[in-house]
Amino acid sequence: MSKRVCITDFFVKKVPRQELTQSIVVKTNIEESNSDNEYSCSRNQIQHEHVHCDKGGIGCQTLGNFCLKPFRMWYKAIEKFNHHEKCNYHLQSVEQYQNIVAIEIGKQDSIDLQLNKAAKVQTELNRKIIISVIESIIFCGRQGIALRGHRDFGTLTIENPVENDGNFRALMRFHLNATKLSGDESYQLARTNCAKNVQYTSWKIQNEIIGSCHEIILSEIVNEVNNSKCFSVIADETADVAGIEQFSICVRYFDSKTKIVKEQFLKFVPVMDLSGSALASIIINELTEMKIEVQYLRGQGYDGAASMSGRFNGVQACIKKEYKTAIYVHCSSHSLNLAVSYACGLQGIRNTMGTIEKVFVFLNTPKRQAEFSKHVRELNQAHNRKEKLQQLCSTRWVERHDSVSVFEQLLPAVHSCLEEMTSWADNETSIKARMLLLSLRECEFNVGLIVLKNIFQYTVSLCIYLQKPNIDLIQALDHIDNVVRQLHSVRDNVDEEFSKCFVELQRKSNDLDFEIKMPRITKRQTYRQNTPSNTVQDYFKVTLFIPFLDSFISQLNDRFINHKEIIQGFQMLFPIAPLTKQREKLIENLVEFYANDLEDSLTVLAEVKIWHYQVFKIRLETNLKMVTAIEVISNCNNALYPNTYKLLTILLTLPVTSCEAERSFSTLKRIKTYLRNSTADNRLNGLAALNIHREIKVDIDAVIKELAKKKRRLDFVI
Repeated sequence: MSKRVCITDFFVKKVPRQELTQSIVVKTNIEESNSDNEYSCSRNQIQHEHVHCDKGGIGCQTLGNFCLKPFRMWYKAIEKFNHHEKCNYHLQSVEQYQNIVAIEIGKQDSIDLQLNKAAKVQTELNRKIIISVIESIIFCGRQGIALRGHRDFGTLTIENPVENDGNFRALMRFHLNATKLSGDESYQLARTNCAKNVQYTSWKIQNEIIGSCHEIILSEIVNEVNNSKCFSVIADETADVAGIEQFSICVRYFDSKTKIVKEQFLKFVPVMDLSGSALASIIINELTEMKIEVQYLRGQGYDGAASMSGRFNGVQACIKKEYKTAIYVHCSSHSLNLAVSYACGLQGIRNTMGTIEKVFVFLNTPKRQAEFSKHVRELNQAHNRKEKLQQLCSTRWVERHDSVSVFEQLLPAVHSCLEEMTSWADNETSIKARMLLLSLRECEFNVGLIVLKNIFQYTVSLCIYLQKPNIDLIQALDHIDNVVRQLHSVRDNVDEEFSKCFVELQRKSNDLDFEIKMPRITKRQTYRQNTPSNTVQDYFKVTLFIPFLDSFISQLNDRFINHKEIIQGFQMLFPIAPLTKQREKLIENLVEFYANDLEDSLTVLAEVKIWHYQVFKIRLETNLKMVTAIEVISNCNNALYPNTYKLLTILLTLPVTSCEAERSFSTLKRIKTYLRNSTADNRLNGLAALNIHREIKVDIDAVIKELAKKKRRLDFVI
């Protein structure tokens, strides 16, 4: 029988894993003996190249028989064998030997794979910790609610704290309780067993996760902008609650995949220098840092402030010096606002709006508002769904339209309320109520209110329409022209139109008990109209209605002259009328301006002619009317008409309004409140992006990959 070698001889010694594998696994070939079914070891089967050591096992025991010394006490062989087989280090050696044999024959994974599996299990537990944190932060960001509380530090526990520790930790606690009730204790164990310095609930990791979410959202927008190869920048600035000037930068582009014009917010940038050159540098630098290809900048949309729209040192002028085709378009909503504001500077209209504002301020107290609401309900005017007057906003003219309309509807309740307040014991209230009531009963005020209501009904829909992001400049100016045509129609039939207003005035005079009369007329008058008239109707028609209407029409025409000059060449791409020599000249000027954007500027005119013929053919076959630029470009084949398609894309890219920047300011006010006025810029931009871009999905795995770019205490990437 061959010499027996105990497995302990190989595994009980403290041999390094690599040497053990080389000396035993690689160089040992265990074969099963056919004669006695025992493991035999031949000269080539065992190579005694392992590291010799005289101690091993638990507690570094001295190795003797069966390991380093030959066994000679054969009269005690059975007793010694039985004792040796029960030793712990022998059993461990046998187990290790069996594992190696199992690895060799493929029944068990290698040590590296086993270690990888253990690491994978640990990584999955780590992901459970971080995923709940990311989900809670994204939830708070989407909803625009604060994350931090009064005391938001320390180890997260299931018990509710005495002090408010914020919405974020409350959501984490809710998640812990939910997993506990569901019977899944793995997350709770992972959260409990992790060290105190790897809780991932501090404000620092919150900022990193918020920043990662912002990077993901921003990268998707930047990719779409660069793929469109044509975009416009929209910018505006405002002061936040902390007194910091925040510069909102947005972009407008046409997404060829979805056939939609998009206006997307990018970020807020704090600014100290509000000069045109400084703001222009900020725009270019920020766009470059966000990896937007600035050479595709084709439009600029700002308000009419001197620092933005100045011809020499404004932002638009500074940018246009470097990017010649970046056309500046004055915000159409601001232009409409200026037109209405200037027209309302007429003395009678200005006094009417001033009285409306004074009444609102007077009734805007808890006690007076409660009294006014009571009179609204008593007069059965609750069907208007309004029990409070609206303030005349100095910037948002849609609200001015609404305030005039609501005031006119609730005027009987205003009269009734003020009449009752004149008898109150409070001298200040009764005196002011009496003064306002006298103002409301003046004939000029009531005429001005009716005139405002009838003229504003033509512009309120336009004011709302201009705020849509998916309209083009031609479409916007077309609606403005429609409004101007309607106002011209009113002006041409001024006698008939004002007669309707006067009939309404007479009806109100009976209901509200005021006298219709014209002011005293003298030979010389300086501060008000002194037009001689035979009747009251003629007097107010000549002194109030016609001047206001003429001023309004004139302002609308003057404020949008530059817009019409911009779209002259683009209008020729719309196949509405045959191409004349004059229309061909406009196309040539357009092609010359955008020569670098076109594939072959010499063949554009011929291409447009073929395009016109194609569209006329489509109209005859399908009876399809293409009114908007999106409808036109949807029927334009990019392969057949590449130059026409590019020019239409530029037209869609040109900004109509700067409303996207204004909308971002609304988000800014909700996020950076007086309780959160120390929010840093990176955190502010991330939360604003999560709240504004709700349509862009933020993948949890993508956030984890962003976090894994920096060395972490825990491994999250599988």
